[in-house]
Amino acid sequence: MSEENLTDVVREKIISKLIHAEYRPGHAFKLREMTQSDEFEGISQTPIREALLQLVAQSILVGQRGFSIRVPTPTVQSLTEVRSIRIRLEIMAAAAGIGHWNKARLARLSAIHARLMKAKQAEDTDDILRLNVQFHFALYEPSNMPYLMSMLRQLWAITGPSIRYLYETPNPVVLQGRHSHEDIIEALSARNLPQLEEAIRADGVIHGQKILDMLHRNLSLEALAVQPFTKIEGTRKRAHIGKLIVQQSQEAKPPGE
Repeated sequence: MSEENLTDVVREKIISKLIHAEYRPGHAFKLREMTQSDEFEGISQTPIREALLQLVAQSILVGQRGFSIRVPTPTVQSLTEVRSIRIRLEIMAAAAGIGHWNKARLARLSAIHARLMKAKQAEDTDDILRLNVQFHFALYEPSNMPYLMSMLRQLWAITGPSIRYLYETPNPVVLQGRHSHEDIIEALSARNLPQLEEAIRADGVIHGQKILDMLHRNLSLEALAVQPFTKIEGTRKRAHIGKLIVQQSQEAKPPGE
């Protein structure tokens, strides 16, 4: 296989791992470690380096001269922006495919959601993340819009690493009541586009806000202070900046929250 093809293989593997939250915010990619890992066994540093640089160019990863390429630590602004774009594209994909949801396809989507609920009961984080991704990409599939799917994959690669914080914390998030996935399935079954749009929007907003809350509670002050393409300062200064970010986010919350 040529170096160019290997670069494509590596890039898609990294994107998949980002989507499934196998890399966390702040993760630094070390070329030597990657060439020695099972996932990239037999692949030299050159295609790995090229794949990482391509992902930096796509704003999925961040990097600057003198520092390792890494998974960005999201800010409120960046995560809110990406979430907003993703919701709009998800609605576009679902709307394009709404006429293709027959009983068999709905049954498969319902089965994915049922397995997701079992994984939540078992507190199996890896299965939760895998099945949630599976549900959403099954929702997009009937659109038959490959360029749109590519854009959604890129957005999932950006937000994916943060989703793990919903489940791997001392106090994981437990959402009460009817799950928004059930509203999505109901809307697809009825082919009710306004209901479908509202269900997708609710799913993105509810979980997106929970991610923002959990990031502020669980990321270190130092990690919160490190922003993409900003010269990394001393540890004490980063911690001080992180403390200010947390303080500002708390002051910005409406009274009573």
